[in-house]
Amino acid sequence: LSYATCNILRTGIVCVGAKLSAAQILALGWTTVPAAACSVGAGVTIIPMLAARFGLAPRLGALLACGTSICGVTAISAVAPAIAATQAEVAIAVANVVAFGSVGMLVYPHVAAALFPPSDSRAIGLFLGLAVHDTAQVMGCAASYAEQYSDAAVVGAAAVAKLTRNVFLAAVVPLMAVRHAAGATGGVTAKTFAAAVPAFVGGFLAMAAVRTFGDAQLANGGSALFAFDSAQWKGGADWLGAVLGTKVLLSTGLAAVGLSVNFAAFHGAGLAPFAVGAAGASVVGGVGLSVALLMVSLAPAVPA
Repeated sequence: LSYATCNILRTGIVCVGAKLSAAQILALGWTTVPAAACSVGAGVTIIPMLAARFGLAPRLGALLACGTSICGVTAISAVAPAIAATQAEVAIAVANVVAFGSVGMLVYPHVAAALFPPSDSRAIGLFLGLAVHDTAQVMGCAASYAEQYSDAAVVGAAAVAKLTRNVFLAAVVPLMAVRHAAGATGGVTAKTFAAAVPAFVGGFLAMAAVRTFGDAQLANGGSALFAFDSAQWKGGADWLGAVLGTKVLLSTGLAAVGLSVNFAAFHGAGLAPFAVGAAGASVVGGVGLSVALLMVSLAPAVPA
């Protein structure tokens, strides 16, 4: 269990970097970047403040912030080793993401139907992609809207918004590592900055940089890493990040975390983490809703 919660989990985090590419965001729609930045920025700023107000450990506040703001369980898995979070803190954060992400998945399609013009698939998809926690929950939420309101275009728009949020993981993991080090040592100097960011986080960023470089080469008419065509590169990178990294290694690591947890910790934690999780979900969802409604007012959809 110790090997799985450490080595396997960290290897999975490095592999997940292969899913993240700045080139994908530019290709899919760069206008989602400031919208996602607002949503993620609000979450990673406000949720740790709420956690501190409720007397939660800073590590748990960081996990709740990243899981709620970026990409659910994957973000929690990536951040936890970087800030030396305990297994109980990881389990509590995962429980929050599953619970409140599931609530959003059920409720937000109806909110979107009530507040947005039915012709504006882009804004509806942006809202769903920014407001719901985990990638699988976002896609389920968008599919539910598409089924109930006969608008398949929402699924693609939600996927773009969620992918954009996910890319922010590359910046937030080292940020949280540095924050944790600053809290532990009283500050981070230029000399200690590198030590504050674990080696596996560097591997994660390097993997994302390689993916971005390869995508950029393809976009310019070349071969990825001078060797792979588009199908080979995308298929290999998606397998490394989505299958090996997420479904195999991260799932194995999180299962080991679950088996290692003393569930008496849930009783000791009380309701405070879930109150913070609910408030954080409301903040991120509210910002996503506000940004999407602003888009409707500034650039109304043109009926087909």
